[in-house]
Amino acid sequence: MSAPHDPAALSVHLPSVPPRGARIAVRASGADLGFREAGFPEPNFAVASPIRLSGRLEPLDSGGFRLRARFAGGLRLDCVRCLDAVDFEVVEALDLVWLPAVSGPEAASDGGERALDASDMNVSFYEEDRLDLRGAIWEQIHLALPAKPLCSSRCRGLCPECGADRNRRVCGCAEDASGAADRPLAALRSLAGAAAAPARPPGR
Repeated sequence: MSAPHDPAALSVHLPSVPPRGARIAVRASGADLGFREAGFPEPNFAVASPIRLSGRLEPLDSGGFRLRARFAGGLRLDCVRCLDAVDFEVVEALDLVWLPAVSGPEAASDGGERALDASDMNVSFYEEDRLDLRGAIWEQIHLALPAKPLCSSRCRGLCPECGADRNRRVCGCAEDASGAADRPLAALRSLAGAAAAPARPPGR
């Protein structure tokens, strides 16, 4: 007889999931998820408040499992302009499917209602009799991350000369009239001007 299903476990013992399905109610801190220790790529975020995954895991006729759940949690990122901390709240509705690793995507079905197509559902594969939810959490966090996190849309970023945070103080670094963004082109402009100047005759 298999052990009873634990709704709060990050690793689900699949034989313990009854035919009618089982509740999932995970609440995990960054330490619980242990992404670094589990061999995931170095994360570019920190878990600021517990990740919550709540829903229902149901067996499929194909031998796989389907999780329909709500995913939420607080993350801490770095602003791409000033590198200051940015708090970001994730709230997502999930519909995920896992199939036995021996099966191909063509074997997926949702119990006869319709075929599960990898183009409109998140289909993964599992081996043996355990489902590690950390992989799903990792993937969903990365799908939810903003491409360019900002502490504010008005963030002035770091000074390219001294590295000072322009949101906090004026550093005093000199800027020409055309602005800091044009300074890298100044050397090219001076070279172009020198090339355009008429050559002086020899001996004068």
